[in-house]
Amino acid sequence: MKSLEDGFDYLLWIQEGYAMQSKYDKKAGFKYSADELVRVDEMVKIAGTDLAFYEEAMQHRYMMVRDYMAHMIEEIHEARAYVPRRTWKNEEVSFLDDEDKRGEFMVEMLDVLLFHRAVLAYAGVTPEEFLDAARKKLKYNSKRKDHNVNGTEAAHRDPVAELRGECPSADALRQYEQTGPKHSAGS
Repeated sequence: MKSLEDGFDYLLWIQEGYAMQSKYDKKAGFKYSADELVRVDEMVKIAGTDLAFYEEAMQHRYMMVRDYMAHMIEEIHEARAYVPRRTWKNEEVSFLDDEDKRGEFMVEMLDVLLFHRAVLAYAGVTPEEFLDAARKKLKYNSKRKDHNVNGTEAAHRDPVAELRGECPSADALRQYEQTGPKHSAGS
């Protein structure tokens, strides 16, 4: 993998995910591989969504994104098992105290990233699109007054309004969504 030759080129690693998932998809006998879904997106840009296979391809895409997100959550739980909740109270050995547990913790965290990369591939997210989203989100986070690094302004609390999306944080999120990354067709 070129992405790991000189450090960790995360954007190249995301790009390599398309080939890795497509290789798996072909072995599994899937009609729509990650690469094939990118071709569907390109055809949709030209011909629109009136293509005979569009609905079937999108159903497959959403099924794969949903399933791989579930796998990613499972891996987070597996990593979390190495981080006891209250080591200070009952002196449980954690990944911080044991070299083997630390290695196992890191392997689980890599598994999280592998499923993260698979989700991006099936969703048709390009490395450039992900980079753009990361830059915008981190810029937004750097200016939030309710983040500890930017101040200690208390967040207004109105749970009913928040559930309806009628609060400053929802307004900020809507603004981010309007200026955030554009998604590829069907994703």
